[in-house]
Amino acid sequence: MKIHIKESAVISMAALGFFAAVGISQSTTVSAKSRVKVTSNVKLRTDASSRNVTFTGKAALFNKASSLKSAKKKTTTVTLKDLARSNKSSQNVRAYRVARTNQGKVYYKVVTFDGKYRGWIYGGKSRSKFAGGLKTYQTFKQGTLTNDMANGTFQFANLGTANDNQTVTYKQPAWTQYKVGRQVTDSRSYANVNYKIDRAGTRTREGDQWVHIYVINNGNSGADGWILYSGLKSATNNNSPIADNAVRINLVDSATGASLTSVDYTKSGATKGATLGTNTNGVWQLASTDSSAIQSQIATALNRLGYTGFTLTQGQMAAIAQGTFGASVTISVVKPTINKAVRIVLTDPSGNVINYVDYTNNKAVNGQTLGTLDGSTWKLAATDASLFRLN
Repeated sequence: MKIHIKESAVISMAALGFFAAVGISQSTTVSAKSRVKVTSNVKLRTDASSRNVTFTGKAALFNKASSLKSAKKKTTTVTLKDLARSNKSSQNVRAYRVARTNQGKVYYKVVTFDGKYRGWIYGGKSRSKFAGGLKTYQTFKQGTLTNDMANGTFQFANLGTANDNQTVTYKQPAWTQYKVGRQVTDSRSYANVNYKIDRAGTRTREGDQWVHIYVINNGNSGADGWILYSGLKSATNNNSPIADNAVRINLVDSATGASLTSVDYTKSGATKGATLGTNTNGVWQLASTDSSAIQSQIATALNRLGYTGFTLTQGQMAAIAQGTFGASVTISVVKPTINKAVRIVLTDPSGNVINYVDYTNNKAVNGQTLGTLDGSTWKLAATDASLFRLN
């Protein structure tokens, strides 16, 4: 019994010692934290773009400097890491205040561009550079102009008030600078204005192509600004003379009937009034060299307008084949809206859209043709043809 009593006493004392030690440690921590004070808290005044940052995931977001007494966590490091990996520029981050404590630690007040996350975060021990939970971030990367951009003349492809990055212009590419918005809110009054491109680049998160446009005639420059390249169309004049050895192919949107752009396909030695293709047993066809060249020319013109992976159908090639040199022909095109699929649009004899079918293939690659070109004839693989019949 005495042995048990002694052992019990020893255990009790050990437990008491353990809790006493914990109590002392906690008391010391609280005491140290209560002595932390903010010695300065000022607004950052450096160039705005130099204060664009992203999260490193090494520190969380608090309602005040995290070393201060009663500081509360607002956003975890897990969430901040997700924001750093975001593919949306609206989740870019701006630092706008800086505070220093008597311990020499620096904290920044930050906000996401969409305003959903705001708070203080540890930023290292020097105000000369971002550290700790932040690092400098480039929201937009300047690029170089392609030949088409530098030499082309453009108009708005979409007119209206939509804030969708391709209908109106912006003072800076959308969401790349904090609280910098649209240049104009309605592009309809600029329908027939011609523009040139003088700058280009991509948003870091989305990787999409933006261009800066300026009006050729200074009399209507109110819409000068940034827009997605896909929001522009070539400023072609359908009433301009067509060369005797050229067929002008006008491209219109099948859903809206809106004019998109046009391309002039020229052929050496062609005679005005002659048809581009040939009629064999009632079937109009293009020579393989013509169909390949026209396909490439049209695809290039449509690609920057968002009509990616465009391929001429047999009907469209037959229509173009009937075109005559020195004149124009019009075809309707459908803007892709789905991934890894081909949209088959059904029309009546007058070209009016009746319905459409989306044929999907899990092994497909966007931009790749569904069939293969055999001479001047496009063919489907047996598997695709069979599955399409099932659809």
